[in-house]
Amino acid sequence: MTEGSDHPYVDTVSLTDTDTYVYETIATLEYTGRPATRSQIAAAADLDDETLDRTLAKLTGRGMLTRSDAGDEPAFEPADRGWSAAPDHAEGMHQ
Repeated sequence: MTEGSDHPYVDTVSLTDTDTYVYETIATLEYTGRPATRSQIAAAADLDDETLDRTLAKLTGRGMLTRSDAGDEPAFEPADRGWSAAPDHAEGMHQ
């Protein structure tokens, strides 16, 4: 609870429509059990390079995505999720 209030403190996360769209695109692409590469995200999201790169940087900077290297390009995946990225795997786990 916040001081002097009957309401609990909530740290809200506000996302633009583009932020949500890119995040959901990555979550959908990672169904294969691997992080989504930037080129896969670009093909699926159909956004211009500047918008996509700005959104990926923003979501990574806010801790919503993690970035790794997938060969010669970056790959992204949700940083904290409550679902499995691959069928028949425990919640929040993937291989």
